[in-house]
Amino acid sequence: MRYLGSAGVASIALSLLAAPLHAQPGRMVHAPDHERPSAAARATQGGQAAFAAMQEIVKLLESDSTTDWTKVNLEALRQHLIDMDAVTMRARVKQSTVAGGLTMDVTGDAAVAASALRMLTAHAPMLESTSAWRATATAIQGGVRFTVVAKNPGDAADVARIRGLGMIGLLSWGDHHTAHHLMIAKGATAGAHSHH
Repeated sequence: MRYLGSAGVASIALSLLAAPLHAQPGRMVHAPDHERPSAAARATQGGQAAFAAMQEIVKLLESDSTTDWTKVNLEALRQHLIDMDAVTMRARVKQSTVAGGLTMDVTGDAAVAASALRMLTAHAPMLESTSAWRATATAIQGGVRFTVVAKNPGDAADVARIRGLGMIGLLSWGDHHTAHHLMIAKGATAGAHSHH
């Protein structure tokens, strides 16, 4: 009998693993490749996050028979996503505890500062109207001061939640973002972030 080196054993093992599953008793039989969904049909992301968000909105616009295409402005949404990226990834945040909550100085270069001002001045009134918090955003040198405090400062758990969320948690809080993006894409300007 001929001795098989480690390469020969590995070759035999690989050929056994590659053998059709229906030839192995007691094993589940898989459908032939041509009956399986294509990889593209199983994919759920459009690649880059902002691109995927845009693609989701385009699908919503396309599926809505009431979409007024004369008002659709996907460029405004793209600019808003640029703001989101700048604030999320490039802003500097200096957080300080205050009575009942947190104050955050969100700063950066000129582009980041402008993005932070647009994002946080639009988000503060929404946060105040939909939560048990008071929120303000005011321009400072190089950015914006974002302050969030509990309407009931004696609620220690709520104060801790504000401080735990921090700037990015407070900015991403709530389920309004997709609706907001759709509103921007449809050309609505009331309550939308202004882009020049």
